[in-house]
Formats: sequence, C-alpha cells, structure tokens
Amino acid sequence: MDYPTIPLDHHCSVIRFEHPGIWALEKATGVLTHPNKETKKSTKQRTLLNADYQHQDECYYWTNKEGEIQKLFLIHRLDSPTSGIILAASSLEIAEEIKSSFLKKEVRKTYFALIKPKGRIKEGLWKDNLKEKREGGKIRVHRGNGPPALTKVSIERKKCGLYGLAMLRLEPLTGRTHQLRVQCALRGHSIVGDKNYGDFTYNRKIARASKIDRLCLHAAEISLQINYDGRNHDFFADSPIPRSMGKLLV
Repeated sequence: MDYPTIPLDHHCSVIRFEHPGIWALEKATGVLTHPNKETKKSTKQRTLLNADYQHQDECYYWTNKEGEIQKLFLIHRLDSPTSGIILAASSLEIAEEIKSSFLKKEVRKTYFALIKPKGRIKEGLWKDNLKEKREGGKIRVHRGNGPPALTKVSIERKKCGLYGLAMLRLEPLTGRTHQLRVQCALRGHSIVGDKNYGDFTYNRKIARASKIDRLCLHAAEISLQINYDGRNHDFFADSPIPRSMGKLLV
C-alpha cells in the first residue's frame, strides 16, 4: 500500500491509508497515544509517533526531507496498555468530520478481552454509571453518579486452554475513561493483566507462568462512513489479536 512516510514508533504500524488522508494505525501495548501533558518535555516517553505534539490541536508535527511541516491529527485514543487500532487524519477538516461521527455514535468499534471468568458471563448490553476520581495523581473510575457507560458484550471463546481464560467481544456504545476495564471488573471478570482494576495476585501468577505481562485488551475492528468528494465512503480496518494474547488461550 502506498502512503506518505510518517515517523511511527518501530513497534507500531500502518494498517490502512485512504484518500483523502484517513489513517488506521496499529498501536503496540505500552505505547502512549500521545505524550502526557503533565510530563516534562525532557522526559523520554514512548509514543505513537516519534515527533512533537500539540495538545491544543491534538496533532503530531514534524519536518520532512523537503523542509515542509507535516501534521497528523489524532481522532481518538487508546490507553497506553491497550493495543490495537487508532484512527488519525492528515488534515484538521477530515479529523473534525470523523470526530463528529464519533459524537453521533456512528462509528462501530470492537475490542477483544481475555478474562478469568467468575461465574456465569452475562451477555448482552452492560450499563453502568461511572464516575472519575483522581487518586494519588492518577485517574480512577468507579461506579457512581456519573454518565452511563454502555457496552454490547458477547462471548467470543468460552473458557479454554491451560489458564482457563475466556475471550469477550466488547462493542462500546459510549467512550468513557477506562470503560471496558471497569465494566469487566465490576462483574468479577477482570481483564488479565489489568494493573488498575484487575486481580493483582492472579496477574502475577499468569505473568510468571507464561512470561506474558500485558493488559489483554485489544482494539480489533473499527468501521465508519465518511463523506468526501460529494459521496459517502465506507472505511473499515481490522487488527488480529496479538500473538501474546493468543498464546494464553492455548
């Protein structure tokens, strides 16, 4: 596939590029979507692009070989430990149009999560009111009087393999902070490797036994429709679950 050169982190990749400048990028676990605003600029952070970042415009910027300023606008984000698809755009106009689709809930996203089931897994629509709090300088999310979080849930793979894990298909209908991780934890099905809301003892056992130590949550599919050149165009990108997650199901 032909696309302009961008300074991606070497563990990240381009899944799809489409005119007029829509990007689907695959982010590795442990990589920040963008630099943290509070962190000193001199502090090394591993980010999606090896470039400067403007928080106000939500874009990376760099100079190409011809001395021209290039920009890449982020459309949404993934938590650092979550791997998978992130959308970006080459222009502010395209970015704003796709962000509008997100606000209208016209973008469909699918995640896969590995869990250690605790009792029966209830499929269907999960609904929780979630509230953010800052604890020890970090954001934590709890059930409370905040806005609703809605997620469609189905079992992708039943309990299986050496570690007795199951894989859930999660389709968030809202975009609350830590939404999927918190909703799984609230039902006793915490996501493997979740260092904020998970079963910390079990996480350590899995990491020691498997040598795999990551949050087992992956943004696997995204689809939307965008209007440009006077016509509606369908955009779809998918990313298979990482091998590290697949090994835990064997």
